[in-house]
Amino acid sequence: MVPSTQKHILFHNTAAWGHHKPILPFAMQILQSRPNVIISVLTGADVYAKMMAEVDKLPDRLKEGAKAGFHVIDICGRPLNPLVPCLEFEPTFKAIYNGETIKCLSSGKEYTLPPVAVGIIDPFSGYAIEAIREISGNKTPYLSWVTGNAGCGLLLFKGTPSGKLNMQTVRYGGEQDVMPILSEFAEPLTGAVKSAPGIATMYDYEIYPQEFPLAGDMFIDLARTYIASGQGMFILSSTPYDGEAIDATKEWFSSLGQVAYPVGPALLPDSPSGPSVTSTRGDIKPVVEFLDKMQKVHGEKSVVYMSFGTIFWPQNPENVWAVIEELLASGTPIVWAHPSPLCVVPEDKLKMLQDSDIAFEIQWAPQEEILSHPATGWFISHGGWNSIQEAMHYRVPQIFWPIGADQPVNAATMTLVKKAGFELIEVRTGEHGTRKMYRFKDLDPKDLPTFTVDAVRREIRELVSKLKGEEGMTVRKNFEKMSREFTSVWNEGGEARESMNAFLKKFVD
Repeated sequence: MVPSTQKHILFHNTAAWGHHKPILPFAMQILQSRPNVIISVLTGADVYAKMMAEVDKLPDRLKEGAKAGFHVIDICGRPLNPLVPCLEFEPTFKAIYNGETIKCLSSGKEYTLPPVAVGIIDPFSGYAIEAIREISGNKTPYLSWVTGNAGCGLLLFKGTPSGKLNMQTVRYGGEQDVMPILSEFAEPLTGAVKSAPGIATMYDYEIYPQEFPLAGDMFIDLARTYIASGQGMFILSSTPYDGEAIDATKEWFSSLGQVAYPVGPALLPDSPSGPSVTSTRGDIKPVVEFLDKMQKVHGEKSVVYMSFGTIFWPQNPENVWAVIEELLASGTPIVWAHPSPLCVVPEDKLKMLQDSDIAFEIQWAPQEEILSHPATGWFISHGGWNSIQEAMHYRVPQIFWPIGADQPVNAATMTLVKKAGFELIEVRTGEHGTRKMYRFKDLDPKDLPTFTVDAVRREIRELVSKLKGEEGMTVRKNFEKMSREFTSVWNEGGEARESMNAFLKKFVD
């Protein structure tokens, strides 16, 4: 039997790794503060494997607490499509609610969990919220888990749902039901000026800087529907980055009768700030040895790390090869990771990288070990919020190549508002990506970007010069200052710790 004094917090997210990775550090903060809490994460087989790998990397001081109170449970036995409902969630939640045993299909382990005190649910997972409401008779509260910053949340999610969501499809639709209707959720792009407190102003079409399926619009509709009907929301951000937007978000949630809790960045308890000693696990040893060599030959902060994350990949790979070739031609060492299943590397490009003394190519990179290494100086990324948080934790400024979702807003804000990063412009593609940007609204047409491969090469040559000059130094100083303030919010009395404690007192204690 489970002791009645234990309180159960349940997490469930859409099957995207970026939405799951921050759960573990936040859960460890909760467990260190409340040892009587049990935290479960209901997910699929692929995310289960990645989450358990993260648990294995925990420092010894946290592993015992994780073993006792943190349960990752594969309820599906297969990888999940993040665009369609996880049909196994509803019967699993019903079993937990009724005090029945559930089974992890990856480990075979069985669990009898206490009743759920509160759910922390991705608002993109509307099927889970509907199930929780129905099964508990609206007695189990839920809060939204938004793995982004407050400015993007205001810009994208504070709005009226389209009314196009079909509840039967939201709860039970398969790929054959969901995939054909995604285009119906695309909002018209009229060139309207979009703005929100604390973020860069842009035209509405700038949210789509690359040719990429507009599936995100259905997610936006789900978020607008379910954020407004919960009991609150977690924001993985903090005032040093997001001050104006957090204030505006709190006002918005107050008007809804809810509470917004800023609990970013996602850091483990007592997590050191800034560069740390790099791990020497066998599976990452080659990249560490490469970075050690680059530090010895080229110095600290000499390496550019380049990765677009686990899903996104530019539709025009010629731009990717142009960037890599120009960096190598300038003598800039590079570590290039390409975990996206959409990436196909031609043999000649692979040989080019393998033959270079200053290049290291890898499909799945140990990102935090790379960012924490003293040789790593800049990070080319799509601008996803998890990557930004990790970059700030390790004080590695970014060069942004946004593709979709919140990335264009993050890139523009970090570059134009914070003056703490660079953004690649000539790499933009497609009907919307190559339209005039708001920042260039007063520019002479002859000075506008041309979006050719030659222009990409020229932009990289100019960027390398900036990185080594006064502008690069200024950007780095701005980024490091903001990062120090951003990661301090988990200190005793800090914003993130106070938000977590307020949530626990209201929903768990």
